[in-house]
Amino acid sequence: MPAAKPEPGRDPQMAERTQKLNVVFALSSLGLLLILSLMIWADYDREWKRHQLEFNKLEIQLTAKQIEEILGKVGAARKKALDDQLARGEQEIAARRDEVRKAQAEIDELHNEWYAADQDFRFTKAEIDVKRYEYEEAAHNRWSSASRRQASLESLEKKWAELRLRVEAVLARQEAARARLRELEKTKLDAEAKQKEILGEYTRLQDRLRKIEPGFVSYVRNLPVLDLANPSLRINQIMPANLYDDVVFTPTPKVDRCTTCHLGIDKKGYEDAPQPFTTHPNFDLYLRGAHPAEKVGCTACHQGRGRATSFRNAAHTPSDRKQEQDWGKYTHSEEYQALHYWDLPMLARGHTESQCAKCHLGVVEVPGASKLNTGIFLMQKYGCYGCHKIKGWENLRKTGPDLSKVASKTDAEWMFRWVKEPRAFRPTRMPQVWDVRTQDQDTAERKARSNTEANAVVAYLMEKSARTSYPEPPKGELEAGRKSFESIGCMACHRIGEDGRGVEGLPVASFRAHGPNLDGTGSKLNAGWLYAWLRSPRSYWHETRMPNLRLSEKEAADLTAYLMSLKNEAFAAREHPPLDAKIRDEILLQEYLVVQYAVVEAGRQLDALDDRQRTLMLGERVIARQGCFGCHNIAGFEKASPVGTELTEEGSKLVERLDFGYLEHEIPHTLPAWLKQKFLEPRIFDRDKPAKRPEELLRMPKYFLSEEEADAIVTAVLSLTKEQMALGAQKLLSADEKHVELGRQLVRDYNCQGCHVIGARGGAIRGIVESQLVSDQKLDPVDARQRAEAVSPPVLYNEVAKIGEGARVHTPWLHEFLKDPSNRVRPWLEVRMPSFDLPEDELNTITRYFAAQDKVSYPYEPLPTIDPAAVARGRALFENWQCVSCHVVAGKLPPQDDPAMMAPDLALVPRRLRAAWLSQWLADPGRIQPGTRMPAAFPTNPEENAYPEILGGDQSKQIEAMRAYLLSLGGGERASGPTGR
Repeated sequence: MPAAKPEPGRDPQMAERTQKLNVVFALSSLGLLLILSLMIWADYDREWKRHQLEFNKLEIQLTAKQIEEILGKVGAARKKALDDQLARGEQEIAARRDEVRKAQAEIDELHNEWYAADQDFRFTKAEIDVKRYEYEEAAHNRWSSASRRQASLESLEKKWAELRLRVEAVLARQEAARARLRELEKTKLDAEAKQKEILGEYTRLQDRLRKIEPGFVSYVRNLPVLDLANPSLRINQIMPANLYDDVVFTPTPKVDRCTTCHLGIDKKGYEDAPQPFTTHPNFDLYLRGAHPAEKVGCTACHQGRGRATSFRNAAHTPSDRKQEQDWGKYTHSEEYQALHYWDLPMLARGHTESQCAKCHLGVVEVPGASKLNTGIFLMQKYGCYGCHKIKGWENLRKTGPDLSKVASKTDAEWMFRWVKEPRAFRPTRMPQVWDVRTQDQDTAERKARSNTEANAVVAYLMEKSARTSYPEPPKGELEAGRKSFESIGCMACHRIGEDGRGVEGLPVASFRAHGPNLDGTGSKLNAGWLYAWLRSPRSYWHETRMPNLRLSEKEAADLTAYLMSLKNEAFAAREHPPLDAKIRDEILLQEYLVVQYAVVEAGRQLDALDDRQRTLMLGERVIARQGCFGCHNIAGFEKASPVGTELTEEGSKLVERLDFGYLEHEIPHTLPAWLKQKFLEPRIFDRDKPAKRPEELLRMPKYFLSEEEADAIVTAVLSLTKEQMALGAQKLLSADEKHVELGRQLVRDYNCQGCHVIGARGGAIRGIVESQLVSDQKLDPVDARQRAEAVSPPVLYNEVAKIGEGARVHTPWLHEFLKDPSNRVRPWLEVRMPSFDLPEDELNTITRYFAAQDKVSYPYEPLPTIDPAAVARGRALFENWQCVSCHVVAGKLPPQDDPAMMAPDLALVPRRLRAAWLSQWLADPGRIQPGTRMPAAFPTNPEENAYPEILGGDQSKQIEAMRAYLLSLGGGERASGPTGR
C-alpha cells in the first residue's frame, strides 16, 4: 500500500522536533529552578545568621541563669508563701463572688453616670466660652442685647457649677465603690503588690525569656523567601552622624554592621562569652560614657569595613601567627587571606587605642588610653623624631646629651666602648648601632668593620669637640654624698643600677628614668667636670633639663665623691681594638667616594688625604649615615636632615608597601606585626640576603625593647594616620583645657611628677622615703607611709577631691616661687625644690595651668573683707588648738625638732594661700590631702565641737573666724593684685 503523502505545507518531522524541544525546555526549566534554589539558599545561608542563632542560645542560658539567681535571693519558702497568699485571695474572691460582682456592677454603673455628667460638664464649659465672647462683644459695642446675653451667661455658669458638684459627687461614690471592691480583694491585691515588689525583675525576665525562646512562629518568619517580610534574624547597623569612609576619594557616610555578629558587645553579662559575643571591655567608658556606639559606631575606633557582614569582608586583622593560621577556616586555606582591597583593615587586638588620637587632639595624654600614652612617651624618650620626621614634633629638643663639648667630660677609651655596646655599661635608652644583626650576619669580617667605624666616629667627635679644662674638685665625703643623693631629690629623676623603688609601670618610662641611670659614673666622667655640672648644669648645656639644686661647695664635693665611687671596672677593662687602616680605606673608597666621583677620581681623592683626615672623613660619613645627630648636638651637623623614613602617616601605610623579606611565614602579614618585628629586631629583614652591599643594609639601631614596650610604640605609630575625623566627632578643647594641656607638657618635660603627685600618678620620692623608713628604721608600713607624706613634696593635684595647687596658692606667689624656690616653704626638709631657671613664658604657662586645672581666677582674685571681731575669735580658736605646736609662725620654730611633725610658716598664709581653699582645708584637710597629719578640728557631728562657747559652736562661723585670723598674720600682706605681692 503506497505511503500516505504529507499534507501540503506540513513538516513531517515537526512532532519529533517538538518533543526534543520540550525536553530541552524541561531540562532548562529544571536547571533554572536549581540555580534559583541555589541562589536563594546562598542568599539565605549567611554566617551572621548562624552567629545570631548561637547568640540566641546564649541569651536564653543567661536569662535562665538570672531567673535562678533571683529565685535564689528570694528563697523558695518566701515564694511559696506569696503563692499561698495569692491562692487564698482567689478563694476569698470566689467565696464572695456575689458581693464582688455587685460591687463591680456598681462601679460600672457609676462610670456610665460619671461619663454622662462629665460630658454635660465639658459641653457646658464650651457654651460658656461662646456666651462670654458674645456678651463681651455686645457690651463693648453697647448693643441692646447685652443684658439678655449677660443673663444667659450667668444661667450657664450656674448650671456649670451644679454640674461640677454632680461630677465630683459621682467620683466620690465611684471611689467608695472601688474601696469596697479592694477590701473584698485585699488578700489577693496585697499578694500581687508584694510579688511585684519582690519578683518584678523575675517577671520581666520571664517575659523576656518567652520572647526570645525560638518557636514555630519565629521558625516560619526566618524561612527562605518568607524572611523578606519580618524575620527575627536581621542585619543590625549603626549610622553615626558626620562620619564618613573614604571610598575611591569620595566621602561616603559611614555604616557599621558590626553588631550583626557582635551581638553582646553592648550588653553586660557576656564578659566571659566567646567571640563574637563578648561584652565590650571597659564597658562604661566606651559604650555608656563619651563614646556611645550609636554616635561613633565601631569602625571609627576599630577600623575595618563597616558595611561587611562576613568575617573576611570585614577586614579582620590577626594579632599573631597562630591566630593567622586558626583563621584560615574563614578563607578555606591553610592561613587567613586578608582582604587586600580595603585601605583601613581592622586593628589587631591590643592596638585600638591608637585611634583615640584622631579625636583627642592637642592633649598630652588621652584619658584611659594607657598604652597609647606610654607609646608616645617612649617615642619621645627614645628620640624617634630625631631620625624620622613626624609632623608636630619638629621643635622638640634632641633627646640625647650635647656632644659638642664631649671631650671635656670623658675620654676616647670610654666613648669607644660605650658606642660599641652601651648596655654593657649600664641600663640606658641609648641604642646599639654595631654588632646587632642576627648571628649569621655578624661575621668576624663585619665585626672588624664595626670596630673601624666606631673608632672613626669617636675620633671625629673628639676632634670636633670644644675643650674646657676643669680643676680638681674639693675633697668630698663619700658617705655624706650618698646621703645627699638619697635625700635632696636626685632620686626623683635618677636611678643607680636596678633600683626599682618608686617606679611606676615600665621602668624605662618611669619618672625615675627622666635622667640617665648613674651606675658606673666614676668610670665615665672627669671629676672636675662632674663637680662643675652639679653646681650649674646650664653653664655646660643651656638646653639641659637638669635643674640647679643650689648645692653648696661641700654638698657638690660630697656628691661628686659619691658618684665617682660608682665604678664599672669590667666595662673599663673591655678590649679596645685599634682602627684598621685597610678596612677604613676600603669603606671610604667603595661606599662613599666612588658614589660621589668617578672611580679613578675617587682613588685620587683618597690618596690626597693623610691618615688623620681619612679617619675623620670616615667618622663624619658614618655619623651622617647612621644619623647620630638626630639625638645629639654634633659640630658640623647643625643643619642635617633626618635619615629615617617620615612617620607622619605611617599608621595608614598599606601592607603591600612593606618588605617582609624572608619572614612572610614567621609573622602575620600585617602592619602592626611588621612594626613590632622592626622595633624588636630592626635589621632582621636583611636576613638571608648575602648579596646586599653594606650601604644597602638596614641601619636602624637596636633599642633592646621589651615586648610590652614594643607593643606600646606600635600603638603610638599606628596613631600617626592620614585619616581625619569630622569636627563634630573631635574632642575640642576649651580655652582652659588648652592652658591645662600646655602646662601638662611642661610638667612632663621637667618631670615634676618625679617629686610631686599630680592626679593619679607621680611622687616617686614618697615611695623611696617610705621604703627607706621600713627597711632602715623598721617602721610599721602605715606609719612609714604617713611620715613619708609629711616629709615629701606636696600633692599638686588631688584626683579624688578634684582640687590642687591652683586652688591652693595665689598665682603671683606661685610665679615668684617657681622663679626663685630658694625661699622654701618648709626649709627644715632635706628634699628641696630645685631651680629650673624657667623663662618667663614657661613660668606663665605653668602658673596658668594650675589655675585652669582648678578653674580659679587668673592671675588675681578678689580678697574677702576681714572682720576684726572675727579675727579676735579666730585667735582664740588658734590658741585653744595650739596650732603653734606644729606650725612655724614668722620664722619661729615649734617646740619640737621632728621634721615630720613640723608644718609650714603661717606668716606666709596671706601672700601664699587663697581664701576659698583655706576654708575647705580647715573644714576637712584629709579630703584635700589624704594621710596629712593636720588634725580635723571640725568633726562631722557638730555636737562634738570642742569649743561650743565660741560663736555658739557654729562650725561654719568658726571656720570663717579662723580663716580671718590666718589672713591677718604676717602683717596682713596679701596677693590681691599687681601691687599686692
